[in-house]
Amino acid sequence: MLGHIFSLLIEVLASVVASAALLRMYLQFHFIPLSIKSGNPFAPFLFASTNWFVIPLRKVMPAWGRLDTASFLGAYLVMVLKCVALAALGLLSAEPLALFIDSVYAILSLILSCLSSLTIAYALLSWIQRDTPVFDLMSRMVLPLLVPIRRKLPPVGGLDLSVFVLLILLQVFEIVLRDGHIELLRLIWNP
Repeated sequence: MLGHIFSLLIEVLASVVASAALLRMYLQFHFIPLSIKSGNPFAPFLFASTNWFVIPLRKVMPAWGRLDTASFLGAYLVMVLKCVALAALGLLSAEPLALFIDSVYAILSLILSCLSSLTIAYALLSWIQRDTPVFDLMSRMVLPLLVPIRRKLPPVGGLDLSVFVLLILLQVFEIVLRDGHIELLRLIWNP
């Protein structure tokens, strides 16, 4: 029982810190201002939760164009530490290849989960509060994902189904990723 409590705490802490780093990377990629002066409500949290590891990583991992590689590397390293901690608790395999596969799966799954959460928040805010800075920020984050879908799928009877389609696509990717992860681990154990 104590192991499960520790694993929950490790999962939550790692997910929050890695999600903050991924959100920081995503906002910078789409040129959404991260300064506190810009009115970005996430900026203080993102800086407080990620500066301690993103700033030092920038010294060894410079950005590649618009991609903030230090934030991504930081998020990945947090997932690696999470997998190592879970392996120490006996909940994951401690074999290096399995830890590598588990950590790659963890970061990709977290990316899909973050995109799903942003999409759901955008949809809810579009029904409730469209005239807020938070909705403006959400729409700037989610619209790059929705525009290609909207080009292919126009509104049906005045109803925009692009959010629904995006959520289904993200769930399909999650299923493919999970099944691929399980299959890779199965190949390692039964060559």
